Amino acid sequence: MARLGKRFLSAFIETTEDKKVKDSDGGAQAGGPAAGMGAGAGSVGGSAAGSGVAAGGGSVGGSAAAGGVPGSEAAWGSGVIGSGAAGGGAADQRFAEYFDKLFSDANIPGPDYYEFSRMIRAMQLIPDEQSRYNAAYAGLQVQGLDKQKLLSTAAEYMRVLTADASQFQTTVEAALQEKVNSRMVEAEEKGRRIQALSQEILKLQEEIGAMQREIGENKDKLTASCAAYAAESGRRKQEIEADIQKINHYIH
Repeated sequence: MARLGKRFLSAFIETTEDKKVKDSDGGAQAGGPAAGMGAGAGSVGGSAAGSGVAAGGGSVGGSAAAGGVPGSEAAWGSGVIGSGAAGGGAADQRFAEYFDKLFSDANIPGPDYYEFSRMIRAMQLIPDEQSRYNAAYAGLQVQGLDKQKLLSTAAEYMRVLTADASQFQTTVEAALQEKVNSRMVEAEEKGRRIQALSQEILKLQEEIGAMQREIGENKDKLTASCAAYAAESGRRKQEIEADIQKINHYIH
């Protein structure tokens, strides 16, 4: 029972552990536990398989088809002990298959509420509900089922549901921690990192702007200095050239 909630949840949510198994198997187990649970929808071993009323009012045994109950396999596929949601899609079918398997595994030896539930659903062609209940009870009463056992085993299946729901809730909380809460923390951390990086980028952009202004100012200064240097150098050359001419003219 301890692993049922995990098996159920993994049919709908791929946990880290499931992903590791899938990766190691090369994706061979892509169907997950849902594929295994599907077995509960068609054929169930042990006493769960034999709830049909034998032709001629005989014993309950073998498969439903062998018991001669019309449409029993179809009824089993549509739901046992209230499984299956009306108008459901693929996810609802996996819910139905999971609970079919859950009750199949928990089936108490001998005729009990499990077989009684199957019998009722196999008799959907009988329009009157009371007649269906009485017919199903009569068919199993010859095998030793009485009202007290019927009610006590129904209560036992209720306990199975309660225990499974508790385990499932534990599994859901673990999955929430793994797939929601921890990822939220990681997302928040990345958001803070983005904010820090954005502030750093803004600071760097401001520094780049200041550097570009400084570069422009320095470039203008250098250009002006070069122009002043060239002008003064040219003037000095002209003075020397003029002095050379005067020296040659005045001094003999």
